[in-house]
Amino acid sequence: MSDALQKAKEEVLWGCRLMVERGYLLGTVGNLSARADGTDLVVITPTSLPYDTMTEEDLVVVNMNGEIVSGKHQPSIECSMHLGVYRARLELRALVHTHSKYATTVSLIKELDIMPAIDTEQSLYLGGDINIVPFAFPGSKELAEYVKDGIGTTAGLLMANHGALGVGISMKDAVIASDIIERNSEMYLLLKAGGFDYKPMTEDYKVFVKEKSKKKRQVISA
Repeated sequence: MSDALQKAKEEVLWGCRLMVERGYLLGTVGNLSARADGTDLVVITPTSLPYDTMTEEDLVVVNMNGEIVSGKHQPSIECSMHLGVYRARLELRALVHTHSKYATTVSLIKELDIMPAIDTEQSLYLGGDINIVPFAFPGSKELAEYVKDGIGTTAGLLMANHGALGVGISMKDAVIASDIIERNSEMYLLLKAGGFDYKPMTEDYKVFVKEKSKKKRQVISA
């Protein structure tokens, strides 16, 4: 096994542990992946296995065509979604799909198609407002297309009635993106529950920080 592939497997397991600790993954829902540097190989969590007992031997390696290269299980049903995002954003090396409480709640709000960046953290770490893509069957080609088209240059998005996706040039960055999405979602819901609206940031700042964020995250679109 190459060093790059071994590192990708270690990153996926590390991400799984953190997401379980934070309560973003319960049972077998959600999925994580990491791309091995310098290869067309992606390590992804298997379908229908609990994260708290997952081992390196449970992980699945696929190529960019979705063909299984190694592993004793089937890959996550969202495998095509992961691969589509990797193709769309060439710099990415890690994806984290969670069913975290606050982000999923925001994804349920009728007629809301973006989660606005209400503070400087989401603006910098995520690149501004993030899309809430329409509902589609989990694991479907339709959902994979919605996500691929909806990610844009940001570090995440929400899937209606479903959950969140955080991405990054490393698993650490994808985890941070997931944390920022959850934090921003909680603050947004607190404001709405109190009957308040948020104070908008200036347009010149939003333009400035979006470009700064793209450079920080090394954004490359296909």
